[in-house]
Amino acid sequence: MTISHHLAVNLLSVVPGRVGGAEEYAIRTLRAYAKHGPSDLQPVLYTVESFIEAHADLVKLFDIVVCPIEGIVRSRRILFESTWLAKKTRNASAIHHFGGRLPLKTSYPAAVTVHDLQPLDFPENFSSIKAAYLSWAIPRSVKRADLVVAVSDQVAQCLREYFPIDPAKVKTVFSGVEHIVTEPAKPTSRPTVLYPAATYPHKNHLTLIKAFEKVADTHSEIQLILTGGAGRAETEIIELIKQSRHADRIERTGRVSSEELEDQMKDSTVVAFPSKYEGFGLPVLEAMAAGVPVIVGKGTPPEEILNNPEWTVEPEDVSGWAVAIERAVLDPNERFRAAKTAINRAAEYKWEHSAAQLEKVWRQLLARKIE
Repeated sequence: MTISHHLAVNLLSVVPGRVGGAEEYAIRTLRAYAKHGPSDLQPVLYTVESFIEAHADLVKLFDIVVCPIEGIVRSRRILFESTWLAKKTRNASAIHHFGGRLPLKTSYPAAVTVHDLQPLDFPENFSSIKAAYLSWAIPRSVKRADLVVAVSDQVAQCLREYFPIDPAKVKTVFSGVEHIVTEPAKPTSRPTVLYPAATYPHKNHLTLIKAFEKVADTHSEIQLILTGGAGRAETEIIELIKQSRHADRIERTGRVSSEELEDQMKDSTVVAFPSKYEGFGLPVLEAMAAGVPVIVGKGTPPEEILNNPEWTVEPEDVSGWAVAIERAVLDPNERFRAAKTAINRAAEYKWEHSAAQLEKVWRQLLARKIE
């Protein structure tokens, strides 16, 4: 059956360079849909001005309506969602909000994508104003939305447990990868540990730096590379690196392009991902698809993605991280086997699967309008 309804997608919250993984998720999922999705169901994207220049390829793939703001000021963006966007989409058949919450005014049926529940679980990781706003906005949005889209099965389960909602209205649309290698990558001759993450408290850089010190005490060539922008834990991390007896072997690159990150992953001996809290963990999946072994934190969505207990460590276990890193560096056979297992697992997360999940959500959303 051909669907000719106006499906609106709210991307006003996707401000380039400001929202990290949420931006990557939105952009990549939509690109996957443009490539693998059906021709009879094409959405209209509503974006801020800065989005157009940063993601010009999407302008060619979708119909786009631009809001006359850059989107940097959060309060102004929230206001325009309930005024400008509400007016522009009042005749839409359905609307999907990618920003984790519903505006005060929105048309229905409505779906909302929730990346994680960190503002509710760890409000101390946010400013008091942001924590207070999100602790109100997220529950309200989850309860009012017709469908709630989680980025991982673990987040979906948390949503069903946290809120008195119909479990059936929670759907999963996970991230994916486009290209998966067939054989493990060959790292550079110098042992390298890579951690691609901005310096937010939950990313747990401090544990990794301490674990690296333990390994570096007996391995004079090993180095640690930290990519990603500055977050709320930046000052503390800088201070710990300054105090490190191996500070000369810890490199900070700042935010890098996806192409640069891919090259760094391929050159790495191992990717360590000690984050204590994630919605999904796309860098973990990208490393797996590139044929690189990964160590992840126990009890997080990356553990679900990797599905390899031998390379899973309690997030705060410094000694455990040191042992795992050393195993990857010293035992080529262990490293090869871990990388090969990761490649096979990554094949379950192809982008065409994500596009199919998103199509299913949108068709279910539009069906509610028909009803």
